[in-house]
Amino acid sequence: MSRITKPDSARLPNRWDSRQRWNRIVWASAPWLTVVVVAGAVAAVTVGNHKIGLALAALVLVVGLLIADPLLLVVLALPGALLIQRVGGSATNLSAADLLVFVAAIVSLSHVHWKEAPHLRQFLRGIVWFQAVLLLVLVAHPFRANIVEWLHRWSYLAGSVLVGWVIATHGRTRQAFRLFLAGSSVLAVIAMEHAVTGHFKPAQWGVYQKNAIGAVLLIAILIAQINPPWAGLGRTEVRVSKWICLGGLLASQSRQSAILLILAVVSSYMLNPELRGRSKLLLLGAIPLVVVLYYSFSINARNNPKFNSVSIRVDQISAAIHAWHLSPILGQGMRFYNLPQFIAVTAPPNVFVDNLASTGVVGSLAFVFMVFVTMRTMVRLPYAVGTLGLVILATHYLDGLFDIFWIGASSIAPLIIAGISLGMADLGRNSHGLSGAGGGLASGSAPPDLIARGRAMSAPPVTGVPRRSDRVSSAGLTRLWSRMAPAR
Repeated sequence: MSRITKPDSARLPNRWDSRQRWNRIVWASAPWLTVVVVAGAVAAVTVGNHKIGLALAALVLVVGLLIADPLLLVVLALPGALLIQRVGGSATNLSAADLLVFVAAIVSLSHVHWKEAPHLRQFLRGIVWFQAVLLLVLVAHPFRANIVEWLHRWSYLAGSVLVGWVIATHGRTRQAFRLFLAGSSVLAVIAMEHAVTGHFKPAQWGVYQKNAIGAVLLIAILIAQINPPWAGLGRTEVRVSKWICLGGLLASQSRQSAILLILAVVSSYMLNPELRGRSKLLLLGAIPLVVVLYYSFSINARNNPKFNSVSIRVDQISAAIHAWHLSPILGQGMRFYNLPQFIAVTAPPNVFVDNLASTGVVGSLAFVFMVFVTMRTMVRLPYAVGTLGLVILATHYLDGLFDIFWIGASSIAPLIIAGISLGMADLGRNSHGLSGAGGGLASGSAPPDLIARGRAMSAPPVTGVPRRSDRVSSAGLTRLWSRMAPAR
């Protein structure tokens, strides 16, 4: 009996299957081999220079986040405002918050639909004109710190607003607010621990000065107090965060933040009638706080008449005004106090004096125009979405009258929240067809059928009611948010 052999064609499938299995093994192991190679390279560089190694590790982390979830970097920009540690030298003068919002702004550029962002465009118009006028200051004073600061302001003014708009229109507001409140609560607990162990002196350590702590906790308290329905935050979690942050604010003993908190709560009470029932207890507690603040100022001025906070600020402002007199039209350039000839001058704790000294009358008028355009845009928003951003932005501008204004880390959170309010207003405008706006929602926000349902929800204007209150309501935005949940 002869042996029957299989033809070559019968053996081909087995070889093909083996080759496919080998290819699958190679493709499955390739990512892990890449991780091992990158980790080994970073480790080898770290042994020689730990700073370069850390920079490479951070770059790898950023690339990984961009691949996994590009919008996660955008969301992290809001809680990242708590990171005020310096990451660059004196030449760049950047904090970790500045670097994070810069990267997040670049990512946000690819997620902004300008035709569907009328409120965002109006807000940015003031910033663009302000920065364009400052080009005259760059030409007049072309030193390095001046140029770096001009680029820096692009990042934390326009970049922060873009980040907030993208967070809102892509349904990541609740995630961003939760992370920010959680980080602020941790900061408040640390501040209270420092106050207790330091015999109830103002809580401050390292770069976390008492007014910096107070400015951050002030924003967290306002988010928890206003807590608009579209934020998606539970009442219990915001109450816990609010009282923890209040304790941290008291531990920091930042008097200007306490005053601004009272003014902000009163303003929100007047702007939004839906908040009046929730603000009574906080307003009642403001009465003894005002008394304590009055006696704190008077005692400080009486016990230390030459070196109290008021007299120090007056001396700094006087030195800056003297520098402005040397160049009244275009000033001395942004961050001129870093120059050797102005070694005795520090950044003045007043935004108008700072603008006069650094950018002259021309730059100061441009700044006033920017404030006018941005505040007008926020005032025109429906109170259901605009109250939070308007109050926090107004508080930030007012804070600049008593402290150093041009600090990226302290400007990032207010402008991101203003961008979130702008994004929610544009989202409601596109979904409900309000004010004659057409077009759909931004990509990734909601399915197309939501637009039709949103337009059907909007009622025609009622005669005799102010137009601003007709545009959108909290109930309508709450229904919109709940319908967006599956899309997120």
